[in-house]
Amino acid sequence: MREGITRVPASNDLTAIFPYIMKRRCDSQVYYQIDLNAEPLLALIDENRAFTFFQAVLLALAKTMRDRPWLNRFVMGRRVYERRDVDLCFIARRSMDDEGSETNIKLRVTRSDDDAAVINRIERLIEEARAGEEKADDSAISSLTKLPRFLLRAVVNLLYWMDFHMIFPKNLEKSDPLHCSAYVSNLGSIGIDAPFHHLYEWGTCSLFLAIGTIGPKLTVDESGATVVKQMVEVKVTLDERIADGYYFARAFDIFKNYIENPETLFVSEFEQRRREGAEPFDPYNVGQPSDDQSGLSGEPGAEMFGQQGAFGQPGPSDPSGGGQFDHPESSDAFHVGQPDFERFNPD
Repeated sequence: MREGITRVPASNDLTAIFPYIMKRRCDSQVYYQIDLNAEPLLALIDENRAFTFFQAVLLALAKTMRDRPWLNRFVMGRRVYERRDVDLCFIARRSMDDEGSETNIKLRVTRSDDDAAVINRIERLIEEARAGEEKADDSAISSLTKLPRFLLRAVVNLLYWMDFHMIFPKNLEKSDPLHCSAYVSNLGSIGIDAPFHHLYEWGTCSLFLAIGTIGPKLTVDESGATVVKQMVEVKVTLDERIADGYYFARAFDIFKNYIENPETLFVSEFEQRRREGAEPFDPYNVGQPSDDQSGLSGEPGAEMFGQQGAFGQPGPSDPSGGGQFDHPESSDAFHVGQPDFERFNPD
């Protein structure tokens, strides 16, 4: 068994045979649209200047996948597996022109990471990619594409077979961006709306999120009045074999709450229970959000990053641990697009 991955016991209902009747991710992918009010998060970013909108989305997604761990599952070899850590991937352009090169960035979020560690790691990975040094995945692709076509097809088929039997090479899995928990594409950074993206048969990615542009949109407020707010569309493609519709709906309620109520992005009820050693939540018994808590706990208006880290660890203002944020001076220049790994698929 791969490190940090456990097999999920088969259930006793119809979902147990889903991997046999829906053998491929393209057979089982489901599409889901989330309309997010971006104004509260934009205001918080403008006030603190400690992170970008995209970084906050990555943090919210990682925390959602910790709160709802079934999102961090994948199907391989007709079996369902669950990851311990959250691996998020995105692709970045080094320059905004036709000749600009792209590179994949893979972000691992562990149980011990606090908010500052996650944001700083994103900044470091972006800076390393911006430096232009060849990364492990780029080097592997470069080597593979130099092989004769018959040999390349044989190598790729062998890797598919090894992945099916969960014996995929560890070094390749670590660098391959499509062996991840979720792939996130910030298409708003290049000024286009979010499409519904397909899932890849290669790798273990069960979720694909595409983020569109932030802009004014008519919406209805709590009083029923029509108002204009700064909104953003997030299009999600997911593998329905890893969970059911109710679980997905509740998970994306949590994700939406993190973005629209950003003060809850730094302390959640789930994390508080983990820190106190309480029993984990039953994923089918997470009550509907109340009017005053939105389903999550936390002190509204609490100092940014001050009380608790991402996964029950001390925040950066706590003298017992954590570091201050490095100001992301030019992250917006590093644009995020879509992956191009069609070359891995044999004819």
